[in-house]
Amino acid sequence: MSTADADAEQTVVIVRDLATDVITASGGDGLAHGILERSFFLRETHGVTWHRLSPTVMPEEEQAVARMAVARLQAAGYRVLASPEFAWEGTEARYVTTGRAIENLADRIREAASVDDLTFELAELTATHDGIVASLGLVLHALADAYDRFSGPADPRWGTRLRSEADHELRLLQTELRSVRATLADRATLPGRRGPHPPPPAPPTSTAFGRTR
Repeated sequence: MSTADADAEQTVVIVRDLATDVITASGGDGLAHGILERSFFLRETHGVTWHRLSPTVMPEEEQAVARMAVARLQAAGYRVLASPEFAWEGTEARYVTTGRAIENLADRIREAASVDDLTFELAELTATHDGIVASLGLVLHALADAYDRFSGPADPRWGTRLRSEADHELRLLQTELRSVRATLADRATLPGRRGPHPPPPAPPTSTAFGRTR
């Protein structure tokens, strides 16, 4: 990467387009784009990648929202060139986003020193009720419900597609990751302890009333 390219990735320009009156942001790398997208900017890709302030932001709130984006970018170490109305000398404290927490998990998986460490970290992905993959399925279902509510019955395709991905593609991915985890664990153990194993026996029947311990 050239010095000019590196400088472009570390510099973000936030201005109001005089022709359209839309606040736009250009430049920056993937992390900068993520900060913008968490600050009410929408991503556009037409030959180059840039962002525009969401039309859901009311005109009287645009300056404050743009200043918030400037503060967040500066807190992350970016050089921000902004129109005077958006310029801000301060910063906003950085926070651990959900995406960053998952990136930290990726780092721990990459740096795992043993199979035991690796299978432990994989459980965060594969846990049945609240693992990352299962939780993502809940997010897709929630998004489908919200999309149906806001878009109306005339355009049901996205809601249907999101539910299908949650119920099929994600479920398949979860099953495959569980197999990867079990395979790694079995390869690292003595033959007599490897799976698969038969299911446990049924519990003994009891005629006692009330709770049993």
